[in-house]
Amino acid sequence: MSIVLFILGLIIGSFLNVCIYRIPEGISVVNPRSFCPYCRRQLSWLDNIPVVSYLLLRGRCRYCGEKISIQYPLVELLTGIIFLLFYVKFGVSVKFILFVTISSLLIIAFFIDLKYMLLPDVVIIPSIILSAIYGGIYGFPHNFITAGIFTLIFYLLRVIFKGGLGVGDIELIFIFSLMLGLYGTLLVVIVSSLIGTIYGLYLIKKGRAGMKTKIPFGPFLIGAFILISSLNIPIFYLPH
Repeated sequence: MSIVLFILGLIIGSFLNVCIYRIPEGISVVNPRSFCPYCRRQLSWLDNIPVVSYLLLRGRCRYCGEKISIQYPLVELLTGIIFLLFYVKFGVSVKFILFVTISSLLIIAFFIDLKYMLLPDVVIIPSIILSAIYGGIYGFPHNFITAGIFTLIFYLLRVIFKGGLGVGDIELIFIFSLMLGLYGTLLVVIVSSLIGTIYGLYLIKKGRAGMKTKIPFGPFLIGAFILISSLNIPIFYLPH
């Protein structure tokens, strides 16, 4: 079952790559078939085998020779690993289905926000609905109270710092609170803030950013959420 779910994750990851490219472009994610973003040639199934095709083609389009972004195999591998980790943690269950579905949606949001500083409603709204279902089943009413508290805090930070946080970031913390509760959400905030600070200082040191340069916070929040929710690391859980 582990191998089957890992392969399923790879296949889902291939579709996520389609969404990451097409959603900002306003293109349907189901039609037309997959194509090269450079020469626009439609790709055969041999060119769409997750990870394998990238390796066989040596990271280049079969038709025009343009370099294929490393993002494609990375997203596929990441999704496969996430499916495997949640299976190990939850088995095949409702929790598994909800966590892998929300994580898959958030992978799309991660890469779009990283490039465009945009968290699209088409993936955020379904994530909110699914997280509310999860919170209603497994964390009612505590997770909803936590979600209200963190949403209010993030909103006040947005007002105080005049847009330092986006509306999408507030929506993300609402989702995470419904899924993880108080302790898990605190960890997400701490880990994402720490990594985001380190990354910002790195960019400043390299001369690629200044103190007023805007850096999307969404990818750090999403990365911390997936890390904390998928790994069985003792520090990620309340002591008993």
